[in-house]
Order: sequence, then C-alpha cells, then structure tokens
Amino acid sequence: MFTIEKPKQIHLKSWRDIIYESASSYSYQFDEVNFSLFWTCIFQDDYFAFAAKNEDKFMGIIVARINETYYEKNIVIDVLYVLHDFRKIGVARSLMNKIEEIAKDQKLDLIIKDVEKSNLLAQKLLKNYTVVNRTRFLKKHN
Repeated sequence: MFTIEKPKQIHLKSWRDIIYESASSYSYQFDEVNFSLFWTCIFQDDYFAFAAKNEDKFMGIIVARINETYYEKNIVIDVLYVLHDFRKIGVARSLMNKIEEIAKDQKLDLIIKDVEKSNLLAQKLLKNYTVVNRTRFLKKHN
C-alpha cells in the first residue's frame, strides 16, 4: 500500500533522485540549476506536485501545472515518473487520479504531452484520453 502526498522540504533529496533518474531515462540534461528551478516551481500556486510513498520509500512522482493563454486554460502534466521497482502496481494510476481530480474540480481539460507510441505502459494508462496527435493526449472536463 502507498500514500499520495505533496512535496516537503525534508524530501528534497528523494525528489532530486527521482527527477535525475527520470531525466536520464529520457536522455534529458538535468543539473543542479535546473533542479533548483524545478523545486521552486512545484511550490507555486499554479503547480500541482505529488509523490507516491510506501512508508519512507518514494515510488514515483507527478507534476502538473496550469497553462493559461489568451484563448485557453488547462492543466498540463510535466512529469510522471514511477521508479522501475514499483511499476505495474497502480502507482502511476493513483498519481494520475489525483491530477484528474484537480482538473475536474477546476473544470479544466487535462493534457499529457510527449508520450511515445512505444511506451506501452503509458498508452494503457491513457486509454480513456483523446489522442490529439502522435504524442499528445487530452481528457476534457467541461
């Protein structure tokens, strides 16, 4: 069993470890400056960040943000990453449920970008979403 909770300063190292693993698995460059900016952002009002934990062991994280332009307002998933040892046990689904609940409460569409067709686990997770294009999915809430 696991719980879903917001980030706390005392968990900075665990979040950093997950972000670095996530970045390396997708060949992104991520350094301390990037992480520092990331860490600052997730505490802002227009960001929603959660971790799945089993006691003190982190299992995965999700970060979403409100994206508002002059013609639309929605929630976009920036990061969804589950550590390899905890995949296929419902961690990603629980994290997604939390963000979907926020999107529904705020009556905002939810967008997931950069999901490759070869990522079968993510494709399965997003089966109730509308495919916008090859790597973008949408769930309407209005």
